[in-house]
Amino acid sequence: MPNRLLLATLFAFLLTPAVASGATHTGTIDHVADGDTVVLTGGETIRLVQIDTPEVYGDTECYGRQASALTESILPPGTRVRVASDPKLDRRDRDGRTLAYVWKGSSLVNLRLVREGAAAPYFYSGEEGAYSALIFKAAVAARKAGRGLWGHCRKGSVPLRVARGVSTGPVNAPKQIVAGGSSPNCNPNYTPCVPNSKDDLNCPDVGHPVKVVGSDPYNLDSDGDGFGCESY
Repeated sequence: MPNRLLLATLFAFLLTPAVASGATHTGTIDHVADGDTVVLTGGETIRLVQIDTPEVYGDTECYGRQASALTESILPPGTRVRVASDPKLDRRDRDGRTLAYVWKGSSLVNLRLVREGAAAPYFYSGEEGAYSALIFKAAVAARKAGRGLWGHCRKGSVPLRVARGVSTGPVNAPKQIVAGGSSPNCNPNYTPCVPNSKDDLNCPDVGHPVKVVGSDPYNLDSDGDGFGCESY
């Protein structure tokens, strides 16, 4: 038992802003903008670095609202936090937001969101920060368990792409409008027409590029960008 306690203490020590060796400051949460963005009192906007949550603005993505709600529950207004940049990574994004790890006590919020399936790893331009290995490992475990967005969206087929961010698809899949009129022989999840089939279809069976407008029952969109069979 003493050895376990020592290991737990050592792990908690390693998971501190000091490991990142970047600029660190404290602040107070004013509000949560979305799942991976918070605003401090005083107006500083913090984009939680190395992770990505589904969108809630514009075309709302699957599990976007749930991810925002989880962040709000972890960081309600008035919560004191520590904000730590990573010397390996950019300190600001193109929108002027601070890119940082956010700590609530000894808990790394960036990592917690990934563990709970509310966020996926996002290593912009392939750059890996101080906690990239932990974040990736947590994502693999959450995906395997079908936790959060991994089990809720795209029928469990959300791709894990650390360099491109998460793509969970729309909240409510729109019905397909088939060129020239609707057809009962066309699967409503694709355009142009992909025939309904009781068996799985692959791109060679379809023979042309398609846009995913609903779920992706045939898994034609292998990279999660909303389009399938692009090489045909």
